[in-house]
Amino acid sequence: MPAPAGRCILNRMWVHRTVFAVAAYVLFALALGTVYFVVQHDGRNAVEDGPRALLSAADTSGQPEHLDLSGYQGVFWMRYDAGDRPTGGNGYLHGSLATVPRGVLDDARRSGEDAVTWQPAQGLRFAIVARPQPGGDVVVAGQSLERTELRASQTLIVIVLALLGGLVVVGAAIGVDAVIAPAARPAR
Repeated sequence: MPAPAGRCILNRMWVHRTVFAVAAYVLFALALGTVYFVVQHDGRNAVEDGPRALLSAADTSGQPEHLDLSGYQGVFWMRYDAGDRPTGGNGYLHGSLATVPRGVLDDARRSGEDAVTWQPAQGLRFAIVARPQPGGDVVVAGQSLERTELRASQTLIVIVLALLGGLVVVGAAIGVDAVIAPAARPAR
């Protein structure tokens, strides 16, 4: 025996409301994902401002002479000769001037600048900017990404909690609708 017309309409209405609620949640999730992407990307790019300012000043006389990069959060620099050997600077790892990958130096010479994330050791990540100098030298300046990545992780936690909260709200709305919809059915 076919279902009464009123019941069919109510079932369709319930399905439409459920689809609407799920679509709204998907939009909410996409919006939060966009927020995370923008915050993370903007924070990562902002870390390059200090190194670029140091490179633009071309004066490193105010910089400390020896910085252990394993725990330093500020801006540091290193100079490499045409043979990619470190010849000066204040960024030290394991007692000697830090060495960035040769490709960074080559790309800087080829394109005029190279900005990358450099991970010289586990747990150490830096935003570095390399610029060529006359005679084939390259100066590299950088700054730790530790604080920036910490902020990005904290933002991600807040977004995940908001997504879970949104999921609870959508689930509760669908559950309440499922309970209310049968009560609204017309009597036979």
